[in-house]
Amino acid sequence: MSVSLKEFKVFLTVVLLLVIRVTSAQAGEAKEIPEFSQWNFKLSGEERIRAEYKQDFDFNQSRKDNGSQFYHRFRLGGLVSLTDEYLDPKLDIFIEGLDAKTGGYKIKAASNQVDDFDLHQAYVTLHDILGSNFDVKAGRQEFKYGKGRLIAASTWANRIRAFDGGVLHSQNAGLWGDLLYGQDVKYDDDKFNNSRSEEFLTGFYGGYQKHKLAPLVETYFLMMKDIKGTSDNLRYTVGARLQTNIAEGTVLDIEIPYQFGHTGSATVKKKEIKAYAFHVDVTKSWEAARWKPKLALAYDEASGDKDPNDSVSNTFIPLYQSTHEPYGLIDFFRWQNVRNPEISMTFSPTEKFRFTPQADFFWLNSKFDSWYNSSGTALRSKTSGERGYYVGSELSLRVCYDFNKNLKFESGYAHFFPGGYVKDSGADDDVDWFYSQVAFKF
Repeated sequence: MSVSLKEFKVFLTVVLLLVIRVTSAQAGEAKEIPEFSQWNFKLSGEERIRAEYKQDFDFNQSRKDNGSQFYHRFRLGGLVSLTDEYLDPKLDIFIEGLDAKTGGYKIKAASNQVDDFDLHQAYVTLHDILGSNFDVKAGRQEFKYGKGRLIAASTWANRIRAFDGGVLHSQNAGLWGDLLYGQDVKYDDDKFNNSRSEEFLTGFYGGYQKHKLAPLVETYFLMMKDIKGTSDNLRYTVGARLQTNIAEGTVLDIEIPYQFGHTGSATVKKKEIKAYAFHVDVTKSWEAARWKPKLALAYDEASGDKDPNDSVSNTFIPLYQSTHEPYGLIDFFRWQNVRNPEISMTFSPTEKFRFTPQADFFWLNSKFDSWYNSSGTALRSKTSGERGYYVGSELSLRVCYDFNKNLKFESGYAHFFPGGYVKDSGADDDVDWFYSQVAFKF
């Protein structure tokens, strides 16, 4: 009897979960463990289903390419933890598998969001090594920093980014810092997901906050190296972020990164990297008011290339950024060659129900560079002739309802109004998008 690769992956993950469960039980009985120390085991998982309807995503009504896509994701994880007599963590062992499926009606299913049950995370964390205030986390893991504008593990797509590597973490009172190294894990539906040493992220990310109501300051120095393709890329990113209360119920958030390095190879013209980005947002909450309204004003800017024929690349690349929620809901943009003012207002009629109308406006930072979507794909590239900066606007509405802490529902609608740049570069019909999803966690 033959065994499929998917069946083998499921079997392997279940066996590993059972092994760490039995190991934790046996370890708890071992004589060398202090009397007050204890092992704990926790099983966690998620089942999520989403349906989307897309209309005129190519900005051309004359083509019969409208339809629906369906997404299903299942996650199963197990955590074994050792705590001391004060219930402080000493050791964590975590393993998680992920299965992703897609479907399509009248349009093709999203093939880049499929992966038969595979290993998503598997890491060990040692806490407070020898009382040094240093933690070490090694293995396959998610990286999440700041607001996710540069490093995130976005859960919107079926596939969630993970890295093979490690983090050395230190924290003393409100001061903390991470030294990190990670190789981006590439999804492969037919094989075990692997990373390669030709592409990695390394550097420092740290911050300081005296207490939860005090200003938060973060700073980072990151290096991304990618030599797996025809064009080598060595990109350094240095920057800082500030979040602070400027008045009662009013929060200011500012982030400014700068990039330098070089790109190119023996066969591709080498260029020096000089790029920047900027983010600022102000949120104002009225907690005592009916429906607890929360106003958010934001502006994002990221440089684009000024001259594709010179020796300098000015295109800012947002590394391994968050997707979907920033820069509109349709995912037509990211923090790359863009200027994006945004306004939204969140209302919460009940503790379980909230909705957010939002408006985004988009310009290219440089009309000599391309228009990039959330994955970094160039949607339009017009390098000659008459063209403007204004790409368009997006109006959206998002609705969320939390049945309880485990079961959550959300739905949304967005309409994109193309601007002059879209008209100058091809078809320019309006775009509509609608989605609904249910997620159950345990």
